[in-house]
Amino acid sequence: MRKKLSSLIVLLCMAYIVPCAAHARKSHKAHKITHHKFSYKTTYREHVIPVYRESMDTDSVSADSLMQFAQSLLGTRYRPATSDPNRGFDCSGFVSYVFKNFNFNVPRSSCEFINVGQKVRYEDARPGDIILFTSPTNRHRIGHVGIVYSNNGDEFKFIHSTSGKEYGVTISSMDDTYKRRFVQVVRLLKQNDVFLASR
Repeated sequence: MRKKLSSLIVLLCMAYIVPCAAHARKSHKAHKITHHKFSYKTTYREHVIPVYRESMDTDSVSADSLMQFAQSLLGTRYRPATSDPNRGFDCSGFVSYVFKNFNFNVPRSSCEFINVGQKVRYEDARPGDIILFTSPTNRHRIGHVGIVYSNNGDEFKFIHSTSGKEYGVTISSMDDTYKRRFVQVVRLLKQNDVFLASR
């Protein structure tokens, strides 16, 4: 009787230990997978999080520093109604994110950029100026915005977040399609006025 009781206790213990061990192995495997995914996301976020310059005077912001920061976001995916480098940018989200990093008080909507800064002629546009376009579906309203990248005589380029084939932050040339949609260049960088005055 005592041997039967001992055997029964051993069997009950085995019945309890085996499922627990299987559960532990499963939990360990799940933890590894979760950790791997988390590590990937963490690496991506570390690549795009900027250093905010909270004490910077906007009058002292140079085109070089602003454009260097804007270029650090090249390749960030396009995402409608978003202004977060970890998730993506729409066109105005990208421009507002860049300028807010340097303490500029700028709007979030592309159509509202027509009311900021100083209007300048197309031929006087400098890197760091903001360029406005009509919407690709409605030529009577502003629907796209970017930042002037270069303006060297015949070559005019701008950096923007596009929903086109690049589907993200990229540098584009002012081709005929964009020329037809061009509205205005506006300037927020005081340093660009200094450049023009010195010419």
